[in-house]
Amino acid sequence: MQLSDIDNVLWMASALGELVLLSILIWRRTYQSFPVFFSWVAVIVLLEPTFYWLLNHLSPATYAKAFFALTFPQFLLEAAVLVEVAASVFRPAFKPAKQGLPNWFPIFVVVVMVVIGGIAFLVAAHLNAATLIHRRTFLVISATMAILRLVTFICIAACSQILGLGWKNHALQLASGLAFYAAVTLIVEIAHSHLRAGPDYSRQFFELDHLRVVGYLCSLYYWCYSFARQEAPRKEFNSKMSELLVSIAGTTKRQQTIVARKRK
Repeated sequence: MQLSDIDNVLWMASALGELVLLSILIWRRTYQSFPVFFSWVAVIVLLEPTFYWLLNHLSPATYAKAFFALTFPQFLLEAAVLVEVAASVFRPAFKPAKQGLPNWFPIFVVVVMVVIGGIAFLVAAHLNAATLIHRRTFLVISATMAILRLVTFICIAACSQILGLGWKNHALQLASGLAFYAAVTLIVEIAHSHLRAGPDYSRQFFELDHLRVVGYLCSLYYWCYSFARQEAPRKEFNSKMSELLVSIAGTTKRQQTIVARKRK
């Protein structure tokens, strides 16, 4: 498959940005705070030249199959990045009530993430009119991840003041970059879903996909700029919210004690 000049430029810009970001994460030792994100970037760095070689040496149909096979694990890793970002943001909030949190709380968080992911997948599947066995399954998964990125960012941004987060906090910067890329991805997928079959379908499809890549590049180089700078110290956690969490944890603990006494 022959690539256009703009395709080559976008590939080079992506590969360069990913190498720069990986170097910054190593230099700043950010991999200690965000090991999953670091692993995600490292995997992308390894896959980028692989995709480029496959695209130039395989037929479009074979490349599509190889692309999906290699990208699906990457999506799973990206989902883990969202969990890592959320954990990094909300972990200090629960420190005052750490001893009193119920044992089922981690399971509850996982269930919530699964439910959100399932809803996002159904929305994305309807948006793209695709099923799990359709050739456009990748587009469904792509839109699903975009919705998850937006949900994660909205939750973090909504609680940023309460949690003492400033815009120079790395977790918030990571989430905002993911959210911007997600917004661009959803716009592109909506446009893709309205394309009509015809001789210009492929050209229009790839022209729209260029917009998605540009959105990714904006987020990529924003991360390079953000992680190259020193992270601003986190503000003191809101005392009222701390009291609320402690109160909730204490109530839960008392209820568990009452239930245990009744069983005796």
